[in-house]
Amino acid sequence: LKKIHLKPKEVVPAKHLENLFCKHFGYENSEGSWIPKNSLESTFVLSDDERADLLGDRQNENPFSETGLDQWISLLELALSIDHPSATNRIWTCGLTDGGLHNIFLNEENLWMFDLGEPSLEPIPAFLTKFLMSFFHALGMEDDEKGDWVVRFEQDENGKLRLTDTTKELLPKVISSFNITVNRLINELFDGYEKVRVLLVRYVVTQLISDSAFCIEKWRTKGGGDELRSEHQYYLEKWLWRALWDIFVSEELRRRYLTRLMLKKQLESRHLDSYLG
Repeated sequence: LKKIHLKPKEVVPAKHLENLFCKHFGYENSEGSWIPKNSLESTFVLSDDERADLLGDRQNENPFSETGLDQWISLLELALSIDHPSATNRIWTCGLTDGGLHNIFLNEENLWMFDLGEPSLEPIPAFLTKFLMSFFHALGMEDDEKGDWVVRFEQDENGKLRLTDTTKELLPKVISSFNITVNRLINELFDGYEKVRVLLVRYVVTQLISDSAFCIEKWRTKGGGDELRSEHQYYLEKWLWRALWDIFVSEELRRRYLTRLMLKKQLESRHLDSYLG
């Protein structure tokens, strides 16, 4: 294997990315998940929102806990099962391939859109993916006073990554804004068709994971890991920190919606038991 050269500021994020990916995929008897639960929990201080004990082994019936090939199959099945016309009919994108908040600048008179691409026809849920994921994505690329990106983590006494105090204050507000926006989109574009909510969230989670891979590849392209090439580059570690942020927030989103869906199932089950009794 080629030796990877790390600058001092790259060591911490690279170590955590190794824990998330390399150690897992080194095993021949891999369970097939993109990142195992124990690697996530040994890397991040996560929220306590996932209550798997509520439904016991039935948690595996939930699409957010699918692993490996199963998650892609179930995602395709979900996308194909949505029968609302606003979710199946395609719209003309006018070249707006990335409608994220970070690519939209506006004032009271003008609107500027960046990152335009090839115009195409897309279903509305797919078209909304970049916009919805950008609520979280934008936090991973906020500029600081040095021209770098704000690091959203600090290490605790056990070596795990926990959110900084500033990020702890921001994230609930972002999640609230995300929920308000999704609620309005579902009500106004999909006539309150709730089934599309899970599809939108799964698209966002998948897009965040995809952006994590993009960040690692960007780090390599710019000379990360190469002693000669990286000496001429600055702030390369920001790509590694952003990759970690994407992974963290995708898992937080998954856990929060998993909890919500599990609680809903439990309440429906209790209601049915009460009705039958």
